[in-house]
Amino acid sequence: MGKWTTKGVAQIAKGTLIGNSDVEVEGCVLDSRQAKGGEMFFALPGENVDGHDYIEAVWKNGAILVIAEEARFKELAKRPSVPEGKALLLVKSVFTTLQELARSWRMELGTKVIGVTGSNGKTTTKDMIAAVLSQHYRVYRNKENQNNELGLPLTILNAPLGTEVLILEMGMRGLGEIKALCEIARPDIGVITNIGSTHLELLQTQERIAQAKWELVEALPSDGIAILNAEDLFSVKKGNNDSHAIRYYGLEGAFALPHIKGAQLRSWGALGTTFDVTFQDQISTANLPLPGTHNVLDALAAIAVGTVLGVSLIEGCKGLGKLELSRMRLEIRQGVGETVLINDVYNANPISMKASLQVLKERAGENKSLAILGEMYELGPAAESGHREVGRALAELKISELITVGKLAGEIAQGARMAGYAEDQIKMTTTREEGIKKALELLTLLGPGTWVLIKGSRGMKMEEITAQLERSQ
Repeated sequence: MGKWTTKGVAQIAKGTLIGNSDVEVEGCVLDSRQAKGGEMFFALPGENVDGHDYIEAVWKNGAILVIAEEARFKELAKRPSVPEGKALLLVKSVFTTLQELARSWRMELGTKVIGVTGSNGKTTTKDMIAAVLSQHYRVYRNKENQNNELGLPLTILNAPLGTEVLILEMGMRGLGEIKALCEIARPDIGVITNIGSTHLELLQTQERIAQAKWELVEALPSDGIAILNAEDLFSVKKGNNDSHAIRYYGLEGAFALPHIKGAQLRSWGALGTTFDVTFQDQISTANLPLPGTHNVLDALAAIAVGTVLGVSLIEGCKGLGKLELSRMRLEIRQGVGETVLINDVYNANPISMKASLQVLKERAGENKSLAILGEMYELGPAAESGHREVGRALAELKISELITVGKLAGEIAQGARMAGYAEDQIKMTTTREEGIKKALELLTLLGPGTWVLIKGSRGMKMEEITAQLERSQ
């Protein structure tokens, strides 16, 4: 954060301050164990864990200021003894105060803010934007996917003084949620990676998903710029009816002419991709340490943001080569019996599943390939058709073997069968333990050089399968 004092925080929050009023606070935490020294701690009440139970612990861990709800301390005797040099701020709502302070700090920073959302690839795109802009600017971004009503204000409050660009991933589960995040973040640039079928369970139609995602563009100032995927029909449809300046990126330009265009994709190293990028009369080559067309599209979005903020094409491409990703996304691991594991277990939906299967096929080449696929959540009425769609894609790609994990993932197998995939290539399991057993048996038969993709929704904990396939070496 920066040079706010406990008194200054109290004035913004309009709360009652007890203890030291002149000490500086820097950063904030929601988990008492993460305090390192000097932070604010928001004692958020919850169903399972109540932050008010950890006030004394967080002071011991080094936090300076605890923000708690005054209703918990109506009687003076109930207030904890505030240690010397520390402070307690009592407010009506800790949650509301967190968001109000984040809104205030965002304005005090005076930084450019980039909002990133989409049905797929928003975390990767956020990381890529940071890599591109770090060539020129002091950048701060969400850790992993801290992209909700708690994670986004936490990110803002931890952005240090001197931050020149703040990159904020924005997630949503329903209408109005991105709008609420934008009221805190006040973005100058909005990036929508795509508008897919994730969240159909809650929003019912893709049109409503598009409406929810578009809240980011609607929140931009009149001189704000939207960065949109020229290969995404819903994004282009919405863009055609919007008054903001738009910069499109893409490969073929299926629905709009890309301003930033990628071409000539080819393999680079074990899992990377080299491609050419053109913008206006410039051309450059990027070496991206990730495979797949979908990742190239995300990289083009990042380069597009760079062009808006004055990062040259050459510098932007150079930045992509230094990309650092969040964990569990297309990681290469060494597996049992000299096999190669692609650990892509961060999350899953039909679009990302098919993209990862394409990567598996490309990288396996003439070698045997095995897809271990778990259930995909949040597809609502499209759950059965979405899983079968993945199975059809797997069959068309001629992946050597398939193991499904979970009852619903059995629909992936059914989709593969319907596309002509042989029954003896399919192993259906209901638990991770059973999936691990089948995988170990199958890899013994397939032999060295086999490529394995492990993927499923986050709640499936597919990383436990990856760990067992590694551990058995």
